[in-house]
Amino acid sequence: MALFCVLGSLLGWGVSLVWPTPHRATRELYVGLNVYNSSEGRIRTEYAGVEIVNANDFKNWQMASLNTLILTDEVIDATLARLRAADPYWEGVDRTALARSLDVYWRNAGKWRLVAEHPDPTRAGQAVTAWEEVVVERVHTAVLASQRAMVLDLQLQAIAQQRLVYHSQIERLGQVHKVMQQTLLELDARPADAPLDQEEHWKLWRQVGKLDLGHVWSVLLNSFPSQPAPASAYRGWLAQAAPLVEAELADLEELNDQLDQRQQAAAAQFAEASQESLGLSATLDVDKISETRLERTVVRPTGKLMLAGSLLGLVVWFAFWLGSISLKGSA
Repeated sequence: MALFCVLGSLLGWGVSLVWPTPHRATRELYVGLNVYNSSEGRIRTEYAGVEIVNANDFKNWQMASLNTLILTDEVIDATLARLRAADPYWEGVDRTALARSLDVYWRNAGKWRLVAEHPDPTRAGQAVTAWEEVVVERVHTAVLASQRAMVLDLQLQAIAQQRLVYHSQIERLGQVHKVMQQTLLELDARPADAPLDQEEHWKLWRQVGKLDLGHVWSVLLNSFPSQPAPASAYRGWLAQAAPLVEAELADLEELNDQLDQRQQAAAAQFAEASQESLGLSATLDVDKISETRLERTVVRPTGKLMLAGSLLGLVVWFAFWLGSISLKGSA
């Protein structure tokens, strides 16, 4: 039995020589997320093209997005560039080889573990440290872009509301201006001293009396003809009022055009910021837990392989022992 155990232990030691164990270096990240901002869900939904029903869905999507981000080619390439700048050894390592040596372990928001494996413990530490730095920087850039997207979204909402106000005012003034022009045409078709009847008088007043175009307009309203004024009085009043309405219309249309330009510019900036954010939340927080702490472990320690070999030898000896008993019994 001792011989079998020794042979098994030697077998485990031989495996450790033929199949060298990689060294594992681990860095820890803090990942936090505040899901209170429900309005942000609309922005993220537009970016992702999926419906986010509740806070749990939002949290799960953010964790999955972060997991995907830190393993993207962009992040791996930036990590490799940083490693090559620090150590010429990495010139011979390509993106695929580096990506295979990296992994991330997490269950939820909180503590995430970034892991790099390499036959050389120093190289493993270099890889995971550079990767952690790139991840934190890239996430911070994406979160800042997400925050810009939220600000731009609020600006777009304010612009949209203001445009509705302008559209309403333009429509109202356009209607008043049309009534004024029709009234002028009707007045031109009647004698100058012919008075307007009560219905025509109040019809015109209902249109112009509710307008608020500033002090000049208020003074002009005070001079509105009273019954029974002749057509010439209304014609003279309209000749003064019509240019004010036309000027106000022109100003509103110019303001509306300016808002349209602002909206287009903000929409372009919003789209750019949304793409740069990669769908990450403006309230996502990713930071290093420690600048100096680096956990190093051996994936397959030689001692454990020798112990496993000894146990295997014991099992083989036990099988031979049972076999010998069976042979004696049959004899």
